[in-house]
Amino acid sequence: MKLIAHRGKVDRDDISNSKVAILKALGKSYVDGIECDVRLTKDLEVVVIHDPVIDFVSNGTGIVKQMTLKQLKKYQFGTSRFSESVLTLKQLLRSIHSDKLILIELKDHDERLVRAVDKIIRKFPQLHIIVISFYSSLLTSFRKINRHIETGLLVGYFLNQDKIENDFDYNLFSFHYLDQIDMDKKLMYFNINRKGELEEIIKKRNDIYIITDCSSLFEQMRLFPR
Repeated sequence: MKLIAHRGKVDRDDISNSKVAILKALGKSYVDGIECDVRLTKDLEVVVIHDPVIDFVSNGTGIVKQMTLKQLKKYQFGTSRFSESVLTLKQLLRSIHSDKLILIELKDHDERLVRAVDKIIRKFPQLHIIVISFYSSLLTSFRKINRHIETGLLVGYFLNQDKIENDFDYNLFSFHYLDQIDMDKKLMYFNINRKGELEEIIKKRNDIYIITDCSSLFEQMRLFPR
C-alpha cells in the first residue's frame, strides 16, 4: 500500500495545490507521491488550481480560463495565515527533485490543455509523472501524442461507470467502487480520508495507491509501517 498526498496535502490544514504543501509532502518518508490539479488560463498558461474560479482559494474573484496569468498573479492564494502567488505547472516541476510519483489531473475539458501539459512535462523526463482525468477523451488524446507517460481514468461520483474497462494504465476509484478492487489492473483509490475506508480496502488488496488528504494521520496510526 502506498500513499499519495491529495492536492499535495499530508495534513488537512495544508493549503491545497500550493508549492509549500507539495514540497513538504514529497519530503515525508511515508509519502510515495503527490497529486495536483491543472487548468488553462486565458493566455494558455497551465496553472495548478482545483476550482474553475479563484473566489474560494484566493483573495480575488474570477474564472481561471477568463483570466491571464498576469491577472492571476495579482492575487494571493491560500489563507490569511499563509499564502503564495498562483503556481504554474512549470514552476512546480522545476522545484521538484524527487523520484516519487507526480499525478497531474487535467481539470479543464479542453484539448489545448492536453497539448500544453505535454509540452511542459517533456522538459522534465527525470520526473515520474502520471496524467489523470475524469475526461477519457483527453487521456486518449494525450496518449496519441505521448506514449511515454502513464495515464489513469478517474471513476466516481457517477462518472465513467461505463468506462471501467479501458486501455489506460490505471483506474482511480472512489471508495464506492470497492467491489472493483480485484480487477487485474493497477489501481488507485482517491479521497480516502477515513480509517474505516482504508481498513476495508486493505482487507481486499494491499498493492494499491491511496490518494488522501491525511497521510500523516494514517502513518501515525501505524497503518502504513515503513
